[in-house]
Amino acid sequence: TKGFQVTGVDISEAGFKKAQAMAAEKGVTLTTVVADLEQYTIPPNIFDVILCTYYLQRDLFPKMAAALKPGGMILIETYTVDHLQYRPQFNKEFLLRRNELLTLLPGLRVLRYQEVDTGDAAFASILAQKP
Repeated sequence: TKGFQVTGVDISEAGFKKAQAMAAEKGVTLTTVVADLEQYTIPPNIFDVILCTYYLQRDLFPKMAAALKPGGMILIETYTVDHLQYRPQFNKEFLLRRNELLTLLPGLRVLRYQEVDTGDAAFASILAQKP
């Protein structure tokens, strides 16, 4: 390993098979948990870093914050409502409103926040730290 214990949680077993193969190629270990995050219980104070990309389940945000160890960091990136101009079929319920991401992690210190429109996608990202 490279000094990290990495745990991935996702509903896709096929995705994890690919991730496990990539980890094996690099000679690193990856623990995978195939689970539906709508029912999965994240233990508190267990992770140094959480990465959540392009998945929006608003009630999961406080659970992810609680799962961070003190000093732990979370990086989240997902689409905003402005993404509808590029993918109008997207369910608006799964898109962030402008500046909404800033309100979803109370108690964490925001280190970096941005909303970006690349011309073919619109998303927000935040890096925050648990005190």
